[in-house]
Formats: sequence, C-alpha cells, structure tokens
Amino acid sequence: MGTKTSEATRERILLAATELFLANGYDQTTTRQITKVLNMTQPALYHYFGDKEALFVEVIRRVGTQVATNMQLVLDQTYDQPKDQLVAMTMVIVTRHPRDVFTLIHGSFNALSSQNQQELGMIFGRDYVAPIAQFFNQEALKLRRNIDSKIASSFYITSLAPLFGGFHSLDGTLEMTERIQQLLDLILYGVAER
Repeated sequence: MGTKTSEATRERILLAATELFLANGYDQTTTRQITKVLNMTQPALYHYFGDKEALFVEVIRRVGTQVATNMQLVLDQTYDQPKDQLVAMTMVIVTRHPRDVFTLIHGSFNALSSQNQQELGMIFGRDYVAPIAQFFNQEALKLRRNIDSKIASSFYITSLAPLFGGFHSLDGTLEMTERIQQLLDLILYGVAER
C-alpha cells in the first residue's frame, strides 16, 4: 500500500471513529462498530491504531484542536456584549459535540490508562478550559472576588450538559442560541434574586 492510500485509510478510520465516539461515548462504541461502518476488518483497524484507546485519544486530540482553533477565532473578534462572545464560543462546542464534552472525556477515564487520562486531561484543559478562561479574563467582565477565570471556565464547561440532547433541554422549543443564552444567564447570575 502506498503512503497516500494508507493516509486516506487512516483518515477514513478517524472520521468514522469521531462520529461514533462523539455520539455514543467511549464505552458504548466498539471497534467492531467502527470497522462495520468502514467495511474493514478489525486487524486492519489495529494496523493503523494500536487499540481502541489510542484511537479515542487521537479523536479527542483532533476534535479538541478544531474546537480550540474555532474558539480562538471567536475570541479574536470584537463583540458589543461580552455575553454574545461567550454564546458564540459555546456554539462552537455544541456544534462539534452531539453529547456533553465534559462527560464524554471524563466519563472515559475509568477505562483508560493513567497516561491517556493525563493526555485527555491536558487536551481538555488546553483546548476547552483555556479559551473560555481567556474569555473570563477580559476586563469587560467582572468576576466575583473569590472566583478566578480558571474556576469560572471549569464551572462553565461542566454546566453545559443541558444543551446536549433534547432530553435535558430547558425548553425544547427554544432555538440553540436562545438555549445557550438562557443557560448562560443561569450560570452567570444564578437562579435567585439578590
């Protein structure tokens, strides 16, 4: 097989695996499902990726890089309201992930080696938490005295679950932008009158 062919095959595997892992999570996705979609054998898959774990880590690495790049594009733009910028950044995450990204990554941990747990933790911190922390660092936004941008961004990302899947939606009839704005409002200002 030529390098071009093997590169194309590797890419096909990654695309199929990305779709299945992001939709179903690590535990609910088997290499058999991936090979079935691709109409290839499991040994052929393992030729490109040592095992399911290696494939999953590569998928998350690639998706994380895309998300970070797209969030950076949003950060580089100027918005009248800081909140609108965070809505746009959230839209990047929601568009790329059919399921809650925090649960997707951290839910896989008990099945992964400690080295891969560290790798995914680093990807999550760098590609998801850091851009949101950069948003919360802006001077236009005043955080409470005991809250720093890293705490704020971690809390924000772990609070996005209601946006994924219709089951948990706050109000099924709302468009995604409105759903993000509603959730953002709850996250930033809480539920009680001060």
